[in-house]
Amino acid sequence: MTPPPALPQAPSNGWWSRHWRWAMPLGVLACVAALVGVVWLALAQWSHWSRSSEPYQEAMRRARCSIELRHVLGEPIQDGYLPSGNMQRSADGTGYSEFVVDLKGSKGTGQLFLEARREEGRWDYPRMYVLTETSEAIDLTALDDAEAAKVCALQECREQNHCLPAPPQPLD
Repeated sequence: MTPPPALPQAPSNGWWSRHWRWAMPLGVLACVAALVGVVWLALAQWSHWSRSSEPYQEAMRRARCSIELRHVLGEPIQDGYLPSGNMQRSADGTGYSEFVVDLKGSKGTGQLFLEARREEGRWDYPRMYVLTETSEAIDLTALDDAEAAKVCALQECREQNHCLPAPPQPLD
């Protein structure tokens, strides 16, 4: 008796046809994770770049030196993680900056609104105020920006013993 003829071999399925049920969701998840990572990196870079800018630094210095703002928000006055706004600088020394920054103190919160213009290498601050949670506007602009950059009213007040000392910082 002769052996039966060999059965034809089924075509070999490729890797994708055998594993697509778990590989497809994993691929989509990897793409979504990469997109979230890119967005997070962009936001972190924007936060660092804007918070290190000269107008932002000056606005935060004035907010922390304001006696009136200290009474409303309390101390320490901290800024939020992600400021909103824009900043443009040109090679010729001009520029423009607008920011809205969330502020938080021990007594309340507020939003710092900043508008700055740069001409001939010097920043001017035509609009800088804090809107508190009670809708009170506290103006942080100064008549002479060059003078305001050298003076901290809160520090002077404490040195002359007219203001309460700074509260102790909590240990983290």
